[in-house]
Amino acid sequence: MLSRRRRAGALVALLLAVLAGHALVMAWLERQVEGLDPQPAIERMSVSYTRLLQPAAPPQAPRPGPPPRSRSAPPAVAGAEAAASGVDEAASAPEPASAPQRADAAAAVVAGASAPPAVDLLPGAAASAVPLPVAEAASGRPAAVVASASAASGGPAVVWPRSSRVRYDLQGWYRGDVQGSAQVEWLREGERYQVHLEVAIGPSIAPLVTRRMSSEGRLGEQGLEPQRYEQHTRQIIGADKRVRMSFDADGVRLANGDRVATMADVQDTASQFIQMIFLFTTRPELARAGQRIEFGLALPHKLERWVYDVGQRERLETPVGGLDTVHVRPRRVQVKGALSAEIWYAPSLQWLPVRIRIQQDEDTWADLRLAAAPEQGGP
Repeated sequence: MLSRRRRAGALVALLLAVLAGHALVMAWLERQVEGLDPQPAIERMSVSYTRLLQPAAPPQAPRPGPPPRSRSAPPAVAGAEAAASGVDEAASAPEPASAPQRADAAAAVVAGASAPPAVDLLPGAAASAVPLPVAEAASGRPAAVVASASAASGGPAVVWPRSSRVRYDLQGWYRGDVQGSAQVEWLREGERYQVHLEVAIGPSIAPLVTRRMSSEGRLGEQGLEPQRYEQHTRQIIGADKRVRMSFDADGVRLANGDRVATMADVQDTASQFIQMIFLFTTRPELARAGQRIEFGLALPHKLERWVYDVGQRERLETPVGGLDTVHVRPRRVQVKGALSAEIWYAPSLQWLPVRIRIQQDEDTWADLRLAAAPEQGGP
């Protein structure tokens, strides 16, 4: 009897060893096929959201003042939240301004912009009714100022907003009506950033499909500089699928293991949403209808130039009231199976995206609409 138990135990141990070995082999094969790097997964930055962001009227661009009397005095650039707008006001000026005047006006917009007010989520949180730059100065915490290319030549500096989370309700179509939820997180620690885009289709308790796209990198003179990208798709029926890419000064390692030459302005699927906020902030003229935004976009299996066209201002009704938005859409022929995204940015909410429509083809799409006031907190 004892011998039979021992044999059964040995058989179970052998079976477990075989299964474990099989799992290791499959994991190794997945890394080879998908071109995954051996580095660990992106670990989400820690942040506590303590306030709700409320819409505020975009600041007006003040008229440029007289030139300074003394060239020896260095120009002072005040800190500000990166929610600069004033595009319509600048466009309606009765007389065209010279190039130096336009540069001075753009600097004044960024330097003098007032941030949308915030409402505390936690009792006792500091300075809920005080604009964010003032609250940071009062608390003694330095703002993370990253000079843009224009700032190096005397233009405005960029003060990146606090870590933010935007939640969405999802409606879509995939072999029938689908519902779900989504969120975009912008996280910052000094000159490091993360962007996380998460989409869940089906009930929140047991979603049918979830996908998380994460970008990690640094803040540079041209905006976001991705260094790592991850994409994790989970299905209630079927295997998980992971995709990873890495970026360096010489090239981009795609998900299939191929290495391609990089582009100076390259972005990934997640970082592109925030990069456009940087471009609208530092180059307000891009928010005018008819403008175009272009950068390199690293997709899992290729790197190519992408162009977004800026459309007319559109007013959207949201849980925080009606919002004027800037609508951008990709200029490309829809290829079956390739994802594309239209985005609606709200200048009065620090240019955060309040609607995102993701489309794969005519029969597969998801429409993400703002579900509640954006949350902010952290550094």
